[in-house]
Amino acid sequence: MVIWRNKELVELPVSEFYKVAYERIRTFVIAQDRPYQEIDETDPVAHHILGMRGKQLVAYARVFPEGDHVTFGRVLTIPEVRGQGLGRQLMTQIEAEIRRDFANCPIQIEAQIDKQGFYEKFGYVAQGPVFDFNGSPHIRMDKAPLGVSGK
Repeated sequence: MVIWRNKELVELPVSEFYKVAYERIRTFVIAQDRPYQEIDETDPVAHHILGMRGKQLVAYARVFPEGDHVTFGRVLTIPEVRGQGLGRQLMTQIEAEIRRDFANCPIQIEAQIDKQGFYEKFGYVAQGPVFDFNGSPHIRMDKAPLGVSGK
């Protein structure tokens, strides 16, 4: 069973942030062979979504405002649990966080091109040409504001 936690950086214990940094570097720097500054200026302003199975971080993403929209990124499930539906569960958590704290903001993400089909399943629409971001092809994808449930 996965327990989901949504926290700001100042609320993350050092041990949890270590797990986040470890998995982000393992996924986005080492596995994808993209040497870049993984821990960045966005971390202090982001809402961090952690999926924990016991003491193990199994899924993660961060959500943050950017100009006139909200975005999310660093979306990952660890290799050992891929194919178990955690990506879909993580997207549910991401969109719940957006609905709660950024309900009236349009959503704009920069998706890795090989994940475009995944995000399309959640209603995201590709916009514009493919571009390079930190050494891998990405595409902008948009979605209308989620609004507030029941209002």
